[in-house]
Amino acid sequence: MGPNFLCIGTYRAGTTWLYRVLKEHPDIFLPDEKELMFFSHHYDKGVGWYGKFFEGRHGQKCAGDISPTYLSSPQAAARIYRHFPDVKLIVSLRNPPEQVYSLYKLWLARSYTDKDISIAIEEEKEFLDNILYWRHLSRYLEFFDRENILVLFFEDLKEDPKAYLKQVYGFLGVEERYPESIYEKYNQYRKPRNMIVENIITGTGDLLRRLRLLKFKSLLNNIGVSEWIK
Repeated sequence: MGPNFLCIGTYRAGTTWLYRVLKEHPDIFLPDEKELMFFSHHYDKGVGWYGKFFEGRHGQKCAGDISPTYLSSPQAAARIYRHFPDVKLIVSLRNPPEQVYSLYKLWLARSYTDKDISIAIEEEKEFLDNILYWRHLSRYLEFFDRENILVLFFEDLKEDPKAYLKQVYGFLGVEERYPESIYEKYNQYRKPRNMIVENIITGTGDLLRRLRLLKFKSLLNNIGVSEWIK
């Protein structure tokens, strides 16, 4: 017993919004706990432990696990394939500078860091590692067919939540339903009021451009997935 679809990330790219909306669908089962993180953090607990989260499934066509930790985990792709080789994978990506800043704000709120953002980016490997999208997707392409991976973009969610969700429903093969909750708040990027912070974000964007990370849609061409991007 387990999932037939996973949303594997990335952080701060609408996965909480997606969990909330999909949990309302009658043909989709999601555990009460979001981010089970089994394949990235709790694999040592065994697949039996993981399966217990899906015991509440009763006839729903789809069962899923939404854990954004899976995308950047070096081990997750192989582990997922070992147990669920036919699983469908949903990936939601976000413009790298916005993703970095949003994650930084989360870390501040949770007291994971008290450093200035420019120092945190330099010292904390996770900030830049999270946005090496082509590297992480390449690991999944070693195991899973392209037709079993849906790549979405957070910017499209901001522009048209209904169209974004329509892609998910089509991929999962379930009836289209659009509750009012699709228009509720998600992790939107808001321009910082503080000019110092704004300059740091601009500088972050310059750094990412130098690292060839900013135009991540075009970079996905490097691993042959341009046909996924509509």
